[in-house]
Parts: sequence; C-alpha cells; structure tokens
Amino acid sequence: MDIQRIMRIMDASYRTCRTIEYALHEIDRRALNAMVLVKRHGNKLAGYGVVAQAFREQAAHLKEAAAPLQHSTAPLVRAHMHILQRRRNAELFCRIAENARCNARCADFVRQSEGSRQRGIAAEDADAVVILRELVQTVARLQEGIAEQEYVVTNGRIEAALSERSGAPLMRVSHEMGVAVATVRDAIWEYRSELEGVLHESSTGI
Repeated sequence: MDIQRIMRIMDASYRTCRTIEYALHEIDRRALNAMVLVKRHGNKLAGYGVVAQAFREQAAHLKEAAAPLQHSTAPLVRAHMHILQRRRNAELFCRIAENARCNARCADFVRQSEGSRQRGIAAEDADAVVILRELVQTVARLQEGIAEQEYVVTNGRIEAALSERSGAPLMRVSHEMGVAVATVRDAIWEYRSELEGVLHESSTGI
C-alpha cells in the first residue's frame, strides 16, 4: 500500500458519496413531481402513486445505507498512514544503525527493535483489512438496496405505460428516475472495485 493508493481511496470515497447524495436528491425530487401529477389526475394514476411513494421510501433507505461510507474511510486511511509511518521509521532506524557501525550489543538491539516494529505493522495491517472488509460489506448492502430501487424503476415504467392515455408525462419521469438510479449503481460498482483492489493488495502484501 502506497500513499497514491491511499489518496485514490479518499478521492473515490468523496466522489462516490457526493454522487450518491446528488442522485438520491434527484430521485426524491422526481418522485415528488410524480406524486403531484398523480394528485392532479386522481384515481386514474393511483397505481403510479404507489410507485412514486416507493421511490421516495427506497431513496431514504439508500441514503441511510450510504451514510457510513465516508465515516468508514477515515479510520481505514489512518490505519494505512500509521503503517506507512512505521515502515519509514524502520528504514530510517536501520540506516542510522548501519551508518553508526554498531557493535554486537547494538546490532542485537536493532534486531529486537525491528522485530517489534514488524509485529506492530502486522497488527495494524490486520486492523486495516478488517476495516476494509467491513466497508466492502457496507457497499454490498448498498448495492442490494440499489437492486431494489431498480425493481421499483421497472414497476414505474410499467405503470407509466398503463397510464399513458392520462396525459401525464410519467414515462419521462420514470426515465429520469431510472437514470438517477443508474448513476448511483455505477458509482457504487466503481467504488467497490477500488476497495476490492486495495483489499487484494492488503491480502497479498503487494
């Protein structure tokens, strides 16, 4: 794990959270618009009203599921920064010891200190992997919610097609909701790919 990879995690986390926040806001706004259309047309669009309400409720669930993403990234980055700092300190200490041309007692102390540092790095590596796996699980749960929202999108398009003669622009509303959901889906898949790449590096010691 290097500093560039850590920065990419931070950037990906921030970018993903902002994308999700904006897309969910769009979903909620368009669902409200749809509910206004339903109210104007009365019982003729009652079926679509159920879909629009489902959109709002599912968007709220997605927002709640996405909330831990940013909070989980900070301890992950801190853990990897600590590991990097330990490794740099170990390299510096070894260089100082070599330059000093220390005696046997000093060399023994250096070896013991190195062993202690390596154990500390291994422990922090393990902690970082736990945090990373929990973050991947959070993303997986969010993906499940997105799949449910895509199901609602499909229902919305069906209801819009059935209500086409009402004169309400529900097909356009359904399409825009679908685009917003797809934006969240793509952002999450990209983020998960980045996280799993880091997890692979951490597991293989790359």
